[in-house]
Amino acid sequence: MSFQIENIEPAIYRKKSRNATLIMMAIFIVIGFICAQISVEMLGEYNNNKIVLSFMGAFVGLAITAWITKTFLANKPVMYEAMYGFRLKRNLMHVSNKLRPIKEAAEAGDTNAMRCLRFYHLGLSQMHKFDQNSVAQLDLKVEMEALERKMSELELELNQTTFDPAWVEDYANDAQDD
Repeated sequence: MSFQIENIEPAIYRKKSRNATLIMMAIFIVIGFICAQISVEMLGEYNNNKIVLSFMGAFVGLAITAWITKTFLANKPVMYEAMYGFRLKRNLMHVSNKLRPIKEAAEAGDTNAMRCLRFYHLGLSQMHKFDQNSVAQLDLKVEMEALERKMSELELELNQTTFDPAWVEDYANDAQDD
């Protein structure tokens, strides 16, 4: 399934992601406290260690919160930016996991590798802007400019905002190389 980088303002992303996090935290606090209390009341006669029972209940509350978030909230507008960030990071990881062979293929002139690397640079740049990480943005700039020059020479599209994880399947996995 392909992914498209969207133009989202970093300040809006941070604000809406923070709000989504607060909503999930509020749900977890309520459900976690209820589950912790229920586990102590129901299982207290079998175990005198109320701390362990409370943690078990809180863990069940966490699982319920994750289920509620995935089932009911993930596709709602309140969670859009947070889910977009999650999907962007997942797609960047597809490239990151095979970064060395992709870079080697791009150096050798593989246009598919260049497209993957360009998407990686654009997506990583957007994540750095979201996170207000200007140092990492500067570190990435030199590599981005070198790839842009090479792609321009080959007359390839620089605005590579679409990515399909299938593009990286043919490249050797770094974990196998080490």
